[in-house]
Amino acid sequence: MSGRQGLICIRSAALMIARSVVAGICMLALKACGGGGGSSSDSIPPNTPPSFGQSLYTLSVVEGGSAIGVVAATDAEADNLVYSVSGEDAESLVISGTGSLSFQTPADYERPTDSDANNEYSVVVTASDGALSATADVIITVENDPSDDAAAPQILFGFEVLIGSVTTPAYDRPSTWDDADGDCISDRHEILIAQHRDGDGAYPLVMSSDGCFVQTGRWLDPYDNIYYYAASDVQIDHVVALYESWISGLGNVDASVQRRYANTGSVSAGVLPETSHNFLAVGASSNGEKGSSDPTEWMPRNDDYHCTYLKKWVLIKSLNALLLDDSEFEFIRAREPGCGNASLPELPANP
Repeated sequence: MSGRQGLICIRSAALMIARSVVAGICMLALKACGGGGGSSSDSIPPNTPPSFGQSLYTLSVVEGGSAIGVVAATDAEADNLVYSVSGEDAESLVISGTGSLSFQTPADYERPTDSDANNEYSVVVTASDGALSATADVIITVENDPSDDAAAPQILFGFEVLIGSVTTPAYDRPSTWDDADGDCISDRHEILIAQHRDGDGAYPLVMSSDGCFVQTGRWLDPYDNIYYYAASDVQIDHVVALYESWISGLGNVDASVQRRYANTGSVSAGVLPETSHNFLAVGASSNGEKGSSDPTEWMPRNDDYHCTYLKKWVLIKSLNALLLDDSEFEFIRAREPGCGNASLPELPANP
């Protein structure tokens, strides 16, 4: 090989080495920038939203506590999650950084704060990783704790009454009308006899031939100031209706006591129906209109009878330890000052 040929070979080798170095640098640069057709394991994975285990959570808690339960999400990238609560009942709740739900104040079954006041709270929990989020619906039911159902005593029209609420069995209307004194005249007809108005003899009381049933006479329905003249047109109203009495505590006493109350107006033995302020001879119109309503829902059309009606209501509830709820108590207390101090008359037994 001549000297010229050797020089050419050396230059060619140097050029090849330089090109290899440049190619290597480019490959490194391409890999560093994510190019060059590298495998997926060399790329950054995409972010995914948090995930709740279920779309609806149903939780329950007994009144008196604040803690409810945990509604937590998971995140594939292990990002820190931020929780929030929204929805119609959100103002009553708080949620921690770990998804623990609590009431702002201890749950009170007797004084619910949910929008429907039915002790069922509906909210939406949201979990966010800062970029993406997920939601879950949550329904929380507050259950009653019977141990706190003790009623608070108050005074209305000079009578001690109990304010509160109580859990009772399903309504089972007691039977009426018995014969409390065993004289063949039923409790219904004893009341008809006692509340008959003869108009100075113009409307005498007419009994059946056996003396056991009232047939005709005259009775004034004080609810609407209408007179009735046939016993068959007259209904006997329980001033504190049997259903109202039941949910106010009557439902929790013995069935025999319930029946006694339904027939005589008293849970105590020895009371005659005509001596009770819980019975009024009325017409079908007013009695049907009233139904099982309490005074917050219905009052007599005869305004002049309002105070007497409220006094009878309070007396019967007081004598029989039947509860008044908060709205019922407040309604009557607001009207008490305008009713004066006159007492209800004592009702005598029939001759």
